[in-house]
Amino acid sequence: MSDPAPYRIFARKYRPRTFAEVIGQDHIVRALSGAFEHQRIAQAYLLSGPRGVGKTTTARIIAKSLNCEAGPTIMPCLECDACHEIEQGNDIDVIEIDGASNNGVEDVRAIRDAIYARPMRDRRKIYIIDEVQRLTASAFDALLKTLEEPPSHAMFLFATTDPHKIPDTIVSRCQVFEFRRLREVDVAAKLQQIVDKEGADVEPDVLAAIARGCRGGMRDAESMLDQVVAVSTQKVTLQDLEWIAGLARPERWLSLFEAVTQDDAPAILREIDDFLTHGGTERDFIEQASDALRDLLHVALLGEDALGVEPSPDRMQRMKELARSMGRDRLEATMGLLFGLESRMNAAPLAARALLEWTLLRAARLGELFELGLLVDSLKSLAGQADGASISARPTPVSVPPVSRPAPVAASPPARTPVPAAAPKPATAPARSASVAPTPPTLTPELMVPVAETFPDLLATLEKARPTLGRLIRENLVTGNLSQDGVRVVLRPPSDRERAVIDDPLERSSLGQLHGSPGAWQIEYQSVQKGPTDQNLQNLLEAFDGNEETP
Repeated sequence: MSDPAPYRIFARKYRPRTFAEVIGQDHIVRALSGAFEHQRIAQAYLLSGPRGVGKTTTARIIAKSLNCEAGPTIMPCLECDACHEIEQGNDIDVIEIDGASNNGVEDVRAIRDAIYARPMRDRRKIYIIDEVQRLTASAFDALLKTLEEPPSHAMFLFATTDPHKIPDTIVSRCQVFEFRRLREVDVAAKLQQIVDKEGADVEPDVLAAIARGCRGGMRDAESMLDQVVAVSTQKVTLQDLEWIAGLARPERWLSLFEAVTQDDAPAILREIDDFLTHGGTERDFIEQASDALRDLLHVALLGEDALGVEPSPDRMQRMKELARSMGRDRLEATMGLLFGLESRMNAAPLAARALLEWTLLRAARLGELFELGLLVDSLKSLAGQADGASISARPTPVSVPPVSRPAPVAASPPARTPVPAAAPKPATAPARSASVAPTPPTLTPELMVPVAETFPDLLATLEKARPTLGRLIRENLVTGNLSQDGVRVVLRPPSDRERAVIDDPLERSSLGQLHGSPGAWQIEYQSVQKGPTDQNLQNLLEAFDGNEETP
């Protein structure tokens, strides 16, 4: 009795065999197809991208396309010896090397010595080096010359997940193809094909959850599906996926964030405990919870057009209500807390669960902070309305209309301080009160802005409110005077940089609104008196094309 054929995992059994079967990398398929069609095959290719998106698979398809008996062609026959042996990984002329374990300079020297020998059977001798970024610096140096001028029958195919770790001298000698993460819809479609061929009974929600949880990696998705199909004896459900693969069902995250919104601490702790009990880790929790928050944020911002979010109608309605309840600001703040949690776990790995619970309990209290923020905004709005009323009620001159001033004291200086409301003046007020202007009927003393007594006082106020502008005016000040109409300042000519600050329109407008200012500021610059012309100096400047600089 013959032994049964060994079981082949889904990731190997359903690996693409031709360019037509590669999904999600259309830009690379088109480029390589054009290269084969016009016979412009490069001597070295660098295939970079995340894990499980088809880099090594594409390298094998390139090798089959070049060495197929019907080739070179973009449609290898898959029947000849070369195609079969390349797929099985035992073709003598297609050498696959693991860069992580064969990363020394001696390994590269062995390649360099063997590459000049012609292929034993195939058309091209091809070296596929996976995880090439793991080679040492000396190994890259040893490979450099061979990579620049390889023999006509040789080709290098490099695969890497970290292209930034490869020296630029190596990258510049390769054609670079960047692989993308696969779309969820493409992953789900491929998983559905596998389920149909295997005759497995799997809920559509399970395939959608796997496509979501694999983060664009087809190999991870196929491995996860293989695991749940192999273990489950009946129809595969979301409950099975959670128990076997540690991938929480979507309803769990909705329940969790509903509890966060309602500040229901016991429910939050129960949801965390259930997730960890089902086999997920704290880091799995962060990754999956962040994805769930991202979905809610897309629903809050885009509604029905949320990118990559295609739940059932009942779940979509629940997501809309939760997104509306939390709001954009709270969703973003909660995501920020989760992103910061990972670094805290790195610093204290033994306290990972406590940190997770503490972070979500803090997230539940964000509602109170946002309510406090709304209250502060309301108070600021009311204060702004009061300030606007004060400014509109304030007369255009300093504080007193000229018609209301008694004739005998017309030569007296105007009052600078309003009369307190709690101390009304009796009919027999002292003589000094005659110099205080009466308050207009429409302006109460509480709303009047006191005007500075002297320019130095006003300048001190300016230095507190706008330190840079105040310092520049003080350093270059010649004279400064207050009047009923405003302020007149004369400055020494400042440098170009200082003058740009002083003449800035925003800075000028702020001066007229300064607390204690009687009105707009008029800033003038003192003219510079030039001395007699030195003829010798002028001759030197003209001869050497120079400019005279004055301190």
